Amino acid sequence: MTNIIRPNFGSRSREAEPSEFASSEEEYQPLHVYGTAAGYVVALLEDARGPEGRALKVVVGSAGKSTIEAVAVMPVTDEGRVDADMAAMAVLRALEIVEQGDEPSLN
Repeated sequence: MTNIIRPNFGSRSREAEPSEFASSEEEYQPLHVYGTAAGYVVALLEDARGPEGRALKVVVGSAGKSTIEAVAVMPVTDEGRVDADMAAMAVLRALEIVEQGDEPSLN
């Protein structure tokens, strides 16, 4: 899978992996929208088009565009939904911190 965060995160080019484009409103109907921060929306989709089959996908995309990218993929189970919720909330919180523009303090 190409959408797993690896130890070398950010060191390779993302040009080889095209973003997903939502061609219509009906193509991607989110199960849940967690929120918007730093100009990005974080949402949960159920998708069966990937090589993993039916899966829950936490996606992030520009709030003003129809481009999204999966940042976490979970199985369609109760446990998978809990994991997806946790991953989405972590991503949303990270975007909120970026949006604030403050350096985090270690105190």
